[in-house]
Amino acid sequence: MNISIVGGDLRIVRLAEMYANEGKLVYVYGLEDYFQTNEKNDTNIFVCNTLKECIEKSDIIISGVPLSKDKVYINAPFTKQKNGLEELKNELLIAKPNKKRFIAGNIPKEFYVEQIENVDLLQSEKLTILNAIPTVEGTIRIVLQEREETIFESNVLICGFGRIGKILCERFYDLGANVYCVARKEADFTWIREKRCIPLQYDQIEKIGYKFDFVINTVPTTVITEKEIKSFRKDALIVDVASNPGGIDKESAEKHKIRVITALGIPGKDMPKTAAKYIKEVVKL
Repeated sequence: MNISIVGGDLRIVRLAEMYANEGKLVYVYGLEDYFQTNEKNDTNIFVCNTLKECIEKSDIIISGVPLSKDKVYINAPFTKQKNGLEELKNELLIAKPNKKRFIAGNIPKEFYVEQIENVDLLQSEKLTILNAIPTVEGTIRIVLQEREETIFESNVLICGFGRIGKILCERFYDLGANVYCVARKEADFTWIREKRCIPLQYDQIEKIGYKFDFVINTVPTTVITEKEIKSFRKDALIVDVASNPGGIDKESAEKHKIRVITALGIPGKDMPKTAAKYIKEVVKL
């Protein structure tokens, strides 16, 4: 089986290596800064000179997660080339064979045409749940690196009780932290209590904000405003792991000298091999 890979970050590089190790022929474009300088380049991985050449080598095309960061160009940090999404779509349409299976994250609606079979990885519930695990572990690493105190006996506020928030509650509780979790749904308050954590409503944060050693946000819309930020101690650390625009009023945090670390794409940056394994498990070529 041939597989073509166009752009992507380190998790896509690891995915290419996994397929090559299985004996598949992997054709890559937009990854040349990695593979042309990598002494361990697998003999089953071939660097293509053009986007057209790469796409024509296979009827399965894999790209980045997300496909694009700016909605204009392919997400391809391992190349100096800039290829637009419009160019990619056109090559998928004209290349032989007539129908391509296209696998990426956050695929634009313009790609949904008869000649392209799209698999949007960011629409996969299974992958979302699996990626929550490395996201949580990466968050713990950030907290340990950026603070001078143990997690044990610290006070942590977790914003949001979704997939990532649930696991964060469990992990920090297991590490001995006093875990507060803010949510909106009545049912979530009960589940937070079941996990032996302390449930909060958003309007309660400012009353006890001084307690928190660090705050972790998982909500992708602003939930921590200047009102809450003013109540935090100056030595508090905020880690925002939510997708853009995040849930923290960063201007207010800067104004009040509260440190914010925006930690996007933890699985791809910190645990690329695990992230690649999860993608491979979901795709099932």
